[in-house]
Amino acid sequence: MARAWTDEAFKRWLLDDPDAAIASMDYVGAQGEQMRVVENTDDVHNLVVCTLCSCYPWPLLGLPPVWYKSAPYRAQAVVDPRGVIRQFGTEVAERKEVRVWDSTSEMRYLVLPQRPEGTEGWSEEELMELVTRNAMIGVEEARHPAAEGNKA
Repeated sequence: MARAWTDEAFKRWLLDDPDAAIASMDYVGAQGEQMRVVENTDDVHNLVVCTLCSCYPWPLLGLPPVWYKSAPYRAQAVVDPRGVIRQFGTEVAERKEVRVWDSTSEMRYLVLPQRPEGTEGWSEEELMELVTRNAMIGVEEARHPAAEGNKA
């Protein structure tokens, strides 16, 4: 995700052909294919859920967290996505549309979080510290540099 924040060509590739872009970074394997990357913007916040079970991009994000597989998360993410996001400490502005993406065994979703303000001029390596698994699921935003005591 940090590379997409610093390299517009890579970002386009990630959004248009995520499987190839992700594979170019050596993230390959079963359950990490047939990906779709959705981008958070000033107008849209994306949230990923698997309402049937726990379809999840393991090669990219590691083991799914227990809460991701839980019936309460799976149900509430569809009915009250803002409430779920709020439970993780993130407020999504009312003016923003919240889109919920239902992963399946045929299609898994990954969120490209918005780049935090105040990170202009940061390297990809520095930005990587701001990207979390939860941000790529959509229950949180990328870490803000000031909140993390980073170089802001």
